[in-house]
Amino acid sequence: MTKLKLFLPSIVVIAICSLALLFSPVHGVSPTGEVTLTQQEFKTLKSNLNELESTINNQLNTINELEMQLQTAKLTTSESNMQLIKALKLINEQKKELQEAKNSLQEQEKMLSEQKLSLAKAEVYLNEQKNELAKMKAKQRNSTLLNIALGVGVVYMAAK
Repeated sequence: MTKLKLFLPSIVVIAICSLALLFSPVHGVSPTGEVTLTQQEFKTLKSNLNELESTINNQLNTINELEMQLQTAKLTTSESNMQLIKALKLINEQKKELQEAKNSLQEQEKMLSEQKLSLAKAEVYLNEQKNELAKMKAKQRNSTLLNIALGVGVVYMAAK
């Protein structure tokens, strides 16, 4: 379709030249099909043909340039697409790694919470043991004092 648009001016020029040739006055028609033109008509026809050839060559050059630009654009687009695909893969890999890191962090937080709970239970148990030990020491001290008092009482009784 774009090539047709590029050739359209050439086609119009050819059609106009063809119509000009068909309707131009011919000074004599022979059975061999020869056409006689004046020098001015010949110059005009030759000028039109040269202009038409020049226009065609210019349009062919333009078409070639556009095809080269299209190929360059296709290559550039293809390279860009490949780079975008690589970047997308890298982003997906990093996203996966971030998700794994997040999962690992959540697991570590869970373990830390369990350890804190365990530590709190151990502290409660340690405090209970300290209290129990203090009670035992108090009982032992009371028992020792009672034994001393009883020993003194026995000695006092024996001495009497």
